Amino acid sequence: MLMKNFALTFLFLLKITFSVSQEVEFTFNGFTGANLTLDGVAYIESNGLLRLTNDTSQMKGHSFYPSPIRFGSTTSSFSTTFVFAITSEDLDLSGHGIAFFISPSKNLSSALPSQYLGLLNIQNNGNPSNHIFAIELDTIYNSEFQDINDNHVGIDINSLKSTKSAFAGYYADDSGAFQNLSLISSKPKQVWVEYDSQETQITVALSPIGMSKPRKPLLSYKFNLSTILNDSMYIGFSSSTGSVYCSHYILGWSFKQNGVAPSIDLSKLPKLPRTTSKGRSKVLHIVLPFALAAFVLILVDFLFLHMKRRFKYAELLEDWEVEFGPHRFSYKDLYRATNGFKEKKLLGSGGFGKVYKGVLPVSKLEVAVKRISHESKQGTMGYLAPELARTGKATPLTDVFAFGAFLLEVVCSKRPVEPGAGGERTILVDQVLEHWKFGSLADIVDPKLDECYNVEEVDMVLKLGLLCSHPLPSARLSMQQVVQYLEGNAPLPELSAIQLNFSMLAMLQNEGFDSYIISHPSTMTSFSGLSGGR
Repeated sequence: MLMKNFALTFLFLLKITFSVSQEVEFTFNGFTGANLTLDGVAYIESNGLLRLTNDTSQMKGHSFYPSPIRFGSTTSSFSTTFVFAITSEDLDLSGHGIAFFISPSKNLSSALPSQYLGLLNIQNNGNPSNHIFAIELDTIYNSEFQDINDNHVGIDINSLKSTKSAFAGYYADDSGAFQNLSLISSKPKQVWVEYDSQETQITVALSPIGMSKPRKPLLSYKFNLSTILNDSMYIGFSSSTGSVYCSHYILGWSFKQNGVAPSIDLSKLPKLPRTTSKGRSKVLHIVLPFALAAFVLILVDFLFLHMKRRFKYAELLEDWEVEFGPHRFSYKDLYRATNGFKEKKLLGSGGFGKVYKGVLPVSKLEVAVKRISHESKQGTMGYLAPELARTGKATPLTDVFAFGAFLLEVVCSKRPVEPGAGGERTILVDQVLEHWKFGSLADIVDPKLDECYNVEEVDMVLKLGLLCSHPLPSARLSMQQVVQYLEGNAPLPELSAIQLNFSMLAMLQNEGFDSYIISHPSTMTSFSGLSGGR
């Protein structure tokens, strides 16, 4: 029995001895030659500075104590202190902060930079399975995490939404007054983090470098870390940048389980690089956003007016021009050619407007320029398509109708509509149809041509004139087809394809073309009886 009790006592003492021997304690007064695990953009500079991030945006960096620490099933007490600094190209802005953390793994590859501090991501933030404890030194306000401001210290448990947080600063030992500290001032600061496993109490203190640990902690929070920490965990630092270039440094670090962390020898800490940033003045900080917004508004207005002007003065291309290109002069060229449409250049006027004489310098051609009058509500009789009188809306097909009348006028040297005996009007298209019907086209051709023309070409022009002058818009040719026929790239269709019968005449009446039918009865009759030609 005595031997049994002795054996139990020996095993108990051995267990205690083994447990004590596993307790971790270390001190880094700078990190030259330190055995740390680094990833991301973190690295140790030649003078011993641990640089978690460099001057790059949207990056993250981690530094771990290489071996796992056994906290035990009830999570042993621990104490740590470190000196850090954040430098930025702009004294008023920074790229997120630094976090001291305890994690079950050194693999944080899925963590995001920016507001996630290289610790978590949008999917696992707040997940109890994270088993992460962190003290954040946050320099950016994030409403999604309900941050209190853009310069605070927070206790994070499995989430970047801090369980408890406070403005960055310290309580003076003599007066107890709170003193603000800027985390991005580029000046080193010291942090103390302690956990008492007996009291289950977490405390955090912050002060400028060289000052002793404040007696009153900045944060105090009662929480049992054994509910989230595993038996074996890793400790280290994490940091990240956003859109602003900045660098995050750790100058020194000490840690101890079940006791007070050793003091850091400040005299041995590496020097920070000199910062050249002068910062922006408060006036510039306020004015610049408004100036930028005003510039954007002016630019948008300019682009809007430019596009509006382009659409306003853009020329409408007809279907045949899309394939063959526009065959027209610009208004600017015509204005110059007619000396601003001077009266001395006036050749005549009609229902559509005035015709002027021009000399275009670029082509050395003398042309007649017709300036359409938008005030005139009536066009020259015979050029107006029947649907135009009904709808009052010009279309490419109404232009085709006028072009057809123009072709007949050129070949026959007659106006589309001319006064006749007894007040009756003579319709040119009626005459062409009649001569076509009886095979006497030579009698309708302009006698001044004195038969010095190609019969087939004249025949084609007259036929195109009739096809373009069809009373139904859907039966007219397109200008693309006209160009193809004129260039001989397509055979002319038979005129029998455009015949009109009485049912079609009734359809015209239903469509509102009564006035046209009444004024052109012979045209309807001629079209309905047309079966071919020469």
